[in-house]
Amino acid sequence: MFRRRCTLNIFAVILLLIQFATYPADVLGVTKEATVVSTTLGKLEITAEQAAQIVKDNFTIPTKYSQMSTGYNDYNNSGTYSLNWNADDQSEGSFNAEVDATTGEIININQWDGPFPAAFKPPVLSEGEAEKIAANLIVKLVGKHQTEMRLIKDEQQNYRLTDAQSFTYNFHWIRLVNGIEFPGNGVNVGVSGADGSIRNYNYNWTQNLVFPEAKNVISLEKARQIFKDTPMIELQYYIPQSIRSQSQEAQRVLLVYQLSNHYSGGAIDALSGKPMTLDPQEGTYRTMGIGSAVSSEILTETTSPETFVLSQATSETPQISRDDAVDIVKKMVDIPSDLVLRSSNLSPDWQNPNDQVWNLDWSSQPSNITEYRFINARVNAITGDFIGFGMSSPTNSEDKSNPLSPESGQQLAEDFLRHVQADRFKLVKLDAGSFYGGEMPSNMQSFHFVRTVNGLPVSSNGMDITVDTVAKQVTNYNLNWSDINFPSPSNIISLNQATERFLQVRPLVLNYSLIYHQNEQQEVRLVYQPNTDNSLYVPGMLDAQTGELVDWYGKSQSQNALSHHYTDIQGNFAEKEISIMGLIGALGEYGDTFHPDEKITVGSLLRAILMAEGNGRDGVLNDEDLLKIAQNRNWVQGDMKLDSDLNRANLSKLMIRLINMESSARIKGIYTVPFNDALTIHPDSLGYMALAWGLGILKIDDNNALPDQIVTRAEAAYAIVHAYAVEHPKN
Repeated sequence: MFRRRCTLNIFAVILLLIQFATYPADVLGVTKEATVVSTTLGKLEITAEQAAQIVKDNFTIPTKYSQMSTGYNDYNNSGTYSLNWNADDQSEGSFNAEVDATTGEIININQWDGPFPAAFKPPVLSEGEAEKIAANLIVKLVGKHQTEMRLIKDEQQNYRLTDAQSFTYNFHWIRLVNGIEFPGNGVNVGVSGADGSIRNYNYNWTQNLVFPEAKNVISLEKARQIFKDTPMIELQYYIPQSIRSQSQEAQRVLLVYQLSNHYSGGAIDALSGKPMTLDPQEGTYRTMGIGSAVSSEILTETTSPETFVLSQATSETPQISRDDAVDIVKKMVDIPSDLVLRSSNLSPDWQNPNDQVWNLDWSSQPSNITEYRFINARVNAITGDFIGFGMSSPTNSEDKSNPLSPESGQQLAEDFLRHVQADRFKLVKLDAGSFYGGEMPSNMQSFHFVRTVNGLPVSSNGMDITVDTVAKQVTNYNLNWSDINFPSPSNIISLNQATERFLQVRPLVLNYSLIYHQNEQQEVRLVYQPNTDNSLYVPGMLDAQTGELVDWYGKSQSQNALSHHYTDIQGNFAEKEISIMGLIGALGEYGDTFHPDEKITVGSLLRAILMAEGNGRDGVLNDEDLLKIAQNRNWVQGDMKLDSDLNRANLSKLMIRLINMESSARIKGIYTVPFNDALTIHPDSLGYMALAWGLGILKIDDNNALPDQIVTRAEAAYAIVHAYAVEHPKN
């Protein structure tokens, strides 16, 4: 099924675009040119053996990967070799590469080692050392583009201490054209923190593009004024996603200001000064080079009798039976007589988890693969609403002699929606700014009708529908409609105030961007658009009542975890560990300064532990939820307060509980420690401190345990990193 507009927005949030520095050749160090095969006639293909040798000349392939296989791929008149090295035992890992079959350029490589280690392994290399290795590889492989790229600094990435694979530093160089960023192109390099090996490499450099000259562009001030006068942001109702999928909390509705779907990511053509809009059926505007694909749901072949599955997750008793749901579908769409109902199940609705849905699948005989056809449909088990269906390509979709016009295609879509959702169709309007995020098949038209309440759009509610203009049929339909109370749009900041606030946080920047037309042609535009600051958590919305930035979960943007490169830790005993905590976004209360000698609070430590798990959204937890999680996981006991300090004895207890070794720590009479002040350790703390010290979690100098000494932020960072490095029992 076609991806929804809201999904595209979420994808766009996580893409990369910030300021960075250029590496001159003498800084990069290595000046060896890439090993390639020259093309004297402009079109000379290399052999698979030559491609393999190019990879071997530039990368070290572990000897254990003795099994090799090759493949050839042809896409858009560009051929590439796929080269794969594997161990005899597939679980031992693999090394994979792709090489351009004409130029001999390495397009990408990826390797992973198995079996997975039992615990996190702290990196041996620093981030700076890994960066030098990545920079040398850039010169070696794509040195010809050296002056056309910049390394993105302070890139937001998802590091965590629970990864089974080697800790990998990731670096991204972005393409420049006329000194202007072209976000869709560049090079990515991943370097192992353990041994400096290249874990992944990706080279994306689109050829034969025509870039408009950066002459006579409108000024930034004028672009800002156009952004405000258009206006590019609008007042909407927003239903936040649940932070936890299993949460039973009631859905909330927020009034927010966010970028209007009618305009392409807030982009303004820098030459004409006009806001970027596109006919959703004619082309796709991509400011970041997002890739997408049509997802079609194919049923699993089966010759077994019809199956019936009742989800155990439901706490509601369905008010309609499966047969009732089938009758509802048959009243809405025609089910050909040769399609058989082969499966049905009752499960939570992925869009509204508190609802139960009948999923019904009809298909032709599985043995007839060449003429295989299917229809799947969804019916709300409580209300009986027909909420979705999809079908295989109609048999007459190849006859393109008399396709529907765009206007007739829209009319067909609207007539269908009036039939299946007569009352709700009165409450929606066509979202002219929505589009399918890929190359639209020539015989397809896709429409999104957005729900409106109090005259305002509801960003995640509405109807999606796809029409085959050749077969003259609706082939996909989806309804997302929340049963929820909407607040009155009162006591909100003005549109002007919201726009000014938005542009303060996301100022307009000039860059090149691609338009993909339906005829497969690509067009480059020079645009001004809101800066994403290269963050995984781009502030896309403003709370219309407070003016604060909010994220996809409706939480204050300021609570989200961002990577930090701390400036006040050089020479500290825990410099490496603090740097790792900065990369995962933990302990960033002071921005890019860490305050290593400051006391750590219980709350800061607990939040850092959750960040170490890689779940950055836990940074938005309030104190009550944070304490509840810590108590449920047995990290803290008793009436410990989040704002209280921790001494070394209590830090040891918390860390030992974190690694599930408390039962060992509580054994009496087996622990002795070589500390000068061993007698000052309370008997109830001795086992914890002995284990924490013995496992390398607790940093102790001068042979004094100092159990009552208050723990610093540096000591806490050291303890967390080394706790995750312990091979310990799993819950």
